[in-house]
Amino acid sequence: MKAHGRYGVITHRNFVSAETTLRNYLACSDESDIIALVGCTRAGKSLIFGRLVEHLRASTRVTKEGTIPHIHFSFATSNDGRVSPKYLALKLLKALEHPKYVHVGELDEARHYIPATGRDESSMRVALDAAMQGRETTITIIDEAHHLTHTANERVRANVLQSIKCVSDGNRTLVLVGGYELAYRGLFDSAHFAGRLSVVELPPYENTSSDLTEWATILKRLTNLYPLSSKQLLLDQAVWLLEATNGSFGLLRKMIRRASDEATAHGRVVTRQILKAHAPSKLENAIVRSDNERGREALDRFTGGRAVGPPAPRSSTFKPFQRKPTRSLSDDQEGT
Repeated sequence: MKAHGRYGVITHRNFVSAETTLRNYLACSDESDIIALVGCTRAGKSLIFGRLVEHLRASTRVTKEGTIPHIHFSFATSNDGRVSPKYLALKLLKALEHPKYVHVGELDEARHYIPATGRDESSMRVALDAAMQGRETTITIIDEAHHLTHTANERVRANVLQSIKCVSDGNRTLVLVGGYELAYRGLFDSAHFAGRLSVVELPPYENTSSDLTEWATILKRLTNLYPLSSKQLLLDQAVWLLEATNGSFGLLRKMIRRASDEATAHGRVVTRQILKAHAPSKLENAIVRSDNERGREALDRFTGGRAVGPPAPRSSTFKPFQRKPTRSLSDDQEGT
């Protein structure tokens, strides 16, 4: 189980732990279960979503024509950033290949006969329940699910959550994959999900001994993929890279890749200056950090501790990759 990237594959602890736990939860899911995979930005959540879908396709045997054991899709939002119950129902009906709705919004929609009636929310809800029963669908997986709760209007949020709840009624399981917004924008406060929700976290790496050990391992592997001015460059900047990316593997790789692209375009190698020039802005860094903090605080309140994920790291002042543990890497003189 590995996180894919532009120049190959990189395995790292938090990704593997979250993916393994999610699959175990799904394999042991009971009736009306709701499982949420939440985590920091660009941590690999959508990659896990895609890999889970492929896993289900490979492991599920369809014995009856017309059945769709599991459906999946990713959310988008309207112009005001919200998801309406009607939009949600339409996405589900299209995933279920309902003949009345499957062509809605397609480029060739005009070529198909689509009845004018049945577009209201109540009709779509009835059609959705009938379609899930007819298709014998037992698993629904939704990516970018934080858009479900992306509104300050509590009534709208409650209506959307009520709409999605029907997907997990009976013997069905609902899997929601999304950012930390899922945790702090009302999902845990919903009475619709009370007692039915299990949470798996894909967390960022932090400035602790065990996390820094894994972070150093990641940096060593990335060192072999990009043209760097020295083999020690990333390790020498390890703490700064952790802070600049808020411990997100995806943001780290994006940052190094962009630095590499610029250096290569000018026939150069990546130096410390080029690396720092491609760091996230202070505003972006602050937004990501705030999102992480709010999400993890919400998870703490919901679970009484951390959600299921990697073992809680031990705090330590020792940096496992430093040649001189007392040296402040962020205060080094500019150079390679």
